[in-house]
Amino acid sequence: MNEDAAQNPGPVTHILSSLIERSGALTALLVSKEGMVITEAGDTSYLNTTAMAALVAGMFSATREVARIVGEKHFSILLQQGESRHIHISLIHDSKMMVLIFEDHQRIGLVRYEARRAGEELNSILMPTLKPSEAEQISTPQFKEYALNLIDRIFQAK
Repeated sequence: MNEDAAQNPGPVTHILSSLIERSGALTALLVSKEGMVITEAGDTSYLNTTAMAALVAGMFSATREVARIVGEKHFSILLQQGESRHIHISLIHDSKMMVLIFEDHQRIGLVRYEARRAGEELNSILMPTLKPSEAEQISTPQFKEYALNLIDRIFQAK
């Protein structure tokens, strides 16, 4: 992120930053269905956001197929619970996902509530105003190859 963007974040980044403050989450990402990070808020120093975005997009594609099999159009929320960190992923329109990483299982209700509020705000502004970033302009075949190579590197045995 350049210095100007850090001093004057756009409305989407502002919504994610407010979500971090209200929910106590560590990190918030807005991810395209192609697996590209659109914007982020909170602490990302511990996280490979590029890999996370690609994997979340893959998870949502798989989940969409599961939903279809059981007669649903899609599932709008995924919740992954770990021992100390948890991930809440919600669908924004049909093309974006909001990812929240948080600690403390007691915050799940608060995170869900605040994510729903932020999702409504994003839905009201995102589609008419968000212009594709340079990263989103990568063609699907180029991105698919990039994502597969990245996933291979993530899971290579050391």
